[in-house]
Amino acid sequence: MSAAVLRPRFFGAVRGEAIKVTRQLSFWLMLLGAFVLLGVIILAISSTQNVGDAMKTDPTGFFYTSLDVFGTTFQIGSGIFLLIVGARLIGMEYSSGTVRILYARGAGRLRVLLAKMLALAIIGIALLAGYALLVGGIMAALIAGYTGSLDPLQHVSSAFWQDLGRWALVQGLSLSMAILLAAAAAGLGRSLAFAMAGSLAFFPADNFLTIILALGARATGHIHPWFDISEYQLGGNLNIVLRLIEPSHHSRPAFAAPLQPVDATHALAVIGVYALLFAAVGIWRAVKPDVLE
Repeated sequence: MSAAVLRPRFFGAVRGEAIKVTRQLSFWLMLLGAFVLLGVIILAISSTQNVGDAMKTDPTGFFYTSLDVFGTTFQIGSGIFLLIVGARLIGMEYSSGTVRILYARGAGRLRVLLAKMLALAIIGIALLAGYALLVGGIMAALIAGYTGSLDPLQHVSSAFWQDLGRWALVQGLSLSMAILLAAAAAGLGRSLAFAMAGSLAFFPADNFLTIILALGARATGHIHPWFDISEYQLGGNLNIVLRLIEPSHHSRPAFAAPLQPVDATHALAVIGVYALLFAAVGIWRAVKPDVLE
């Protein structure tokens, strides 16, 4: 009677990948840095002149301003965090050669990649939920401290809470793109160094390209090709998509936006195409590895 062939379970692999991340010193150092930055922002807001009056007289406006500050901070910080963690989690297997051991033990190539990406997605969801709870508690404490009660919360418009839900959806989209980009960069370069450099350089280069396009348009009499290219940049569309899906259009992009107006359908379509491209590169490089791997 032949012995049954034991193969690693998928969710066991996901758990293993999560443990790898949490045992990295850089993971905890980045979280510590995030707490320090959040503390600085809280001090800046609490020391602003007339902040108590703003809470009482225009609580909706105060919350929209706070969402701009805290929302932009999370979008930038969580993106960098997941790009670094994702590039390390996927790229270090190629650099150290341990990916061959995983394959030799019966873990399928695609299964290994999906386990890593699901572990990163769980970390991203935990970051978003934890940040929302932490900032929500801090804001409640600030309001109670300045006004003596939580009554201003009752006067915040329902539109704000709906826009807050839209913000959370867009953050989930941004986190997903960070994970896919890290997977694509790691798969393309097959090394930790390339994964880190490629994933972290993508969005700064994308935003810098918008500046180059704007200068080119100014130098050539604002001809259309310069503007048309900017419509299909990932960074610009990610930066503007929240404003486009908000009926009130309160949010303001922190970085470069397309040089000419686009609608929400266009922005989401461009983001979707990039997501498919990154996923295709990551999967293709996982299932069609180099000969030595």
